[in-house]
Amino acid sequence: MFCPECGRPLPNAEVRVCPCCGTAFEIPEQPAELSRTRKTCRRSVAALLFGVGTFTFGMLTLLCKRMGFELRILYGAAAVTFFLAPLACGFGVFGIAARIRNREKRGLPSAITGLLLGLAFGLLAACCLLWRIYKA
Repeated sequence: MFCPECGRPLPNAEVRVCPCCGTAFEIPEQPAELSRTRKTCRRSVAALLFGVGTFTFGMLTLLCKRMGFELRILYGAAAVTFFLAPLACGFGVFGIAARIRNREKRGLPSAITGLLLGLAFGLLAACCLLWRIYKA
């Protein structure tokens, strides 16, 4: 820090009078830390990851159905989707609940996305597997 009058360096930051010119001055207050760190909820991240997995295998199921691929691939992808979807939904609900309990946590959009992807593609996989059982 420097003296505002003579421009010479001050020995430390707590000095209120310049030792060279004798000018008295006030020390400007340092602003408080502006950005508080907010933690991302791990459940929200897990919900998003399982939601993306559900979306991937759900789209694989739709692609297999549309392109007429072998039925083993179609029903295998549907089965993986059917098991990933409840995980995405569960972590999504837990992530939303954690965000409601603690406003400092982030990740609400991730939790909602995971929940919606899990619901949508979980229903798609359930319909595909039920159709398989019905046709058998």
